[in-house]
Amino acid sequence: MNNLLADLSNVDVNTVFDFINAPSFKGLQLALIVYVGLLWLSVIIWVTRDSINRSESILFQAFSIIINISFPILGIFLYLIIRPGKTTTERYYEDLEHKLILEKIEKKPARTSTSREKPKTEDRKIKKATSSRKKVIIKKTTKRKVVKK
Repeated sequence: MNNLLADLSNVDVNTVFDFINAPSFKGLQLALIVYVGLLWLSVIIWVTRDSINRSESILFQAFSIIINISFPILGIFLYLIIRPGKTTTERYYEDLEHKLILEKIEKKPARTSTSREKPKTEDRKIKKATSSRKKVIIKKTTKRKVVKK
């Protein structure tokens, strides 16, 4: 440990400044600044699109965008905490599914007995009509022409 501290104390400050002022290090600094800038811009674009998809409130959308512009790293975490859990499309389809389920429940009568009940007369008429049509169709398709010699 003492050797490491001794080595660090022997570092020439001019060498460090020469490295910082070197053209290759300037290029690395520029690349890092461009990368962080593009990452920040992409987060702003993502937050904008996500807030539009999750809320119809202009105030919420503007607030989330301003937070991410003002506080680049902290803003994304704040947005992830305050954003709605579902998009407007997901909420719409869940509501639609809920309504359809309720309609099915309301249309189906509750069965009180476990035994088989006779179908209502209307149901029997429909079954007879469809079965007689099937018989007619089968008879028509099974008739063969008899060729006389």
